[in-house]
Parts: sequence; structure tokens; C-alpha cells
Amino acid sequence: MSGETKILDAAASLFSARGVDAVSIREIAEAAGISKATVFHYFDSKDTLYQAVVRRSCEGIGAYVEQLVAREDSHSLAALADYHRRDFEEMQAHADVVRLVLRELTLGHDRQARALAEDVFGGQFIHLRRLLEKSQQAGTLRSDIDTGVAAVSMVSINLFLLLVWPVLRHLPDTPFVRMDTAAESMFSLLIHGLKESNHPKEQGK
Repeated sequence: MSGETKILDAAASLFSARGVDAVSIREIAEAAGISKATVFHYFDSKDTLYQAVVRRSCEGIGAYVEQLVAREDSHSLAALADYHRRDFEEMQAHADVVRLVLRELTLGHDRQARALAEDVFGGQFIHLRRLLEKSQQAGTLRSDIDTGVAAVSMVSINLFLLLVWPVLRHLPDTPFVRMDTAAESMFSLLIHGLKESNHPKEQGK
């Protein structure tokens, strides 16, 4: 395991458990079994390290949405469903980091949030918008919908479920029994609102 990977693993664990502000570079170095100087060799600040932790957790979905944009059926509802399903899987795989980001955002650190938007989430957002634009151009989705709003709406479903699932599953007569099926149902409702009314229902959608 490389020194950089050890640092990222240690930082992800400590940040997720205690928050970014409560963790020092010295503690990260000790948890990684390396020197503090080695941490600064790879990352010039704690903020840079935090961004790297988040960026690593997004690599899978970022690469996947790029592949979807290049896919022959990238204009289809099936491609959007594939994105949403993969996004759900990636969020589950990196749930601790997702919760960390949501917690940090509530603290109101605008500089930190802007860095994430520009350096981590921006590329994925652009590609997801492009995927939605292709669906609009093919007549699959309504042309009057802002693709930026639609992109955030898609991602918000999985974020919302991850954040409030402990409450949802205890609601009276709750329909929220499995998170994956709940995510699919909510995505279906969203797509129904985005879809052109004269567009035929796709197989399995």
C-alpha cells in the first residue's frame, strides 16, 4: 500500500468519525503509520487532503457517467436508470464519506464547499447534464426542463434516502422497506415528470 493510500484511508476514517476540524495532521500521520512530513509531501493542507478523500470516493461514479455519455443509447431512459442505479451503489459503498460531506456542508464553510464544487463534483455534474441534454434532443425528456435542476434532482434521491433512512423505515405503515427499491420508485416518479408525454414507455421502465 502506498503512502498516499495510507494517508487517504486514515484521513477518511478519522474525518468520518470526528469531522474535519476536530482532526489534526499529526493524528492522521499516526493512524497511517507515517511521519507528519510525509503527509505534507502528498498534501499541502488539511483542506486539500479532505478534498482528495472526497474525490477518491467519487472516482467510480465519475468514470461511469463519462462512459454513459459515450454509449450508443445514451439518449435513452435506460441510460439514466443505469446512472441512478450505479450512483446508489457508489453511495452505499462510500456511505461514511457521503455522510461526512453532508455534515461538513451544514457547517457553512463556503470556501470548502466551493472547492468541492469546482474540483470534485463539477465534472460529474457536467457529464450528467450532457446525458440529460441528449435525452432532450432525442425527444425522450421534456425540452422545457433545466438539465441542471434535473441532474441535482436525480442525485438528491439517493442522498435523501441515505440521510434519513433510519426514520423512513420506522414510519407508520411505511412503504420504505428496502432502500434500493425505494430509490427505484422515487426515480421512476421523477422520470415520469421529466418524460415527454408523447414518448412511448420503454421496456422495463
